[in-house]
Amino acid sequence: MEPLSDPHSERLFFRRIFGSENCCPHMFIEVSKAILKKCGGLPLAIISISGLLANRPRVKEEWDKVKRSIGSDLNKSQSLEGMKNIQSLSYNDLPPNLKTVLLHQSNFPEDYVIDRERLVRQWIAEGFISEERGRSCQEVAESYFYELINKSLVQPVHIHCDGMVDACRIHDMMLELIISKSIEENFITVVNGSQTVWGNP
Repeated sequence: MEPLSDPHSERLFFRRIFGSENCCPHMFIEVSKAILKKCGGLPLAIISISGLLANRPRVKEEWDKVKRSIGSDLNKSQSLEGMKNIQSLSYNDLPPNLKTVLLHQSNFPEDYVIDRERLVRQWIAEGFISEERGRSCQEVAESYFYELINKSLVQPVHIHCDGMVDACRIHDMMLELIISKSIEENFITVVNGSQTVWGNP
């Protein structure tokens, strides 16, 4: 797939963060261009970084910090390594509760469509979810599901006109990352490509 042109990169980036390509505050234009240059026109990189920035305070220092964290500009020869760096950045920025539910998804095979209701029930059954501020476990788990979508860590599948999402799918590169993090953190290990062994997070 060819990299996006600069105008298309900006359109995707600004729409994801501000809801429109024409709503970027003046103070973010220069740092946005620098971030987009580092993304090298790669749509997944742009979506991942914009998902990260959309959930951070709109303070220039925060955006400068993200820009520095990306490292060198992505080009064709280093796009795979650069994407892993960007996705690790998105993962490391998560609070512990979202890391846990994201790591749980390493249990599903590549390109598998994960039913939202089934996933939420599994999170509750595994004890990953606690009631919060008068919200039931079900409500909390549903909010985690949508947070993962809003942060562009999972891809929504079957979106209704009211914004309700029936299922999600994990991009193969993100799945690689969460499998490696799951093993690294002794959260879950996949044996012989089929059997799942739970660790002690």
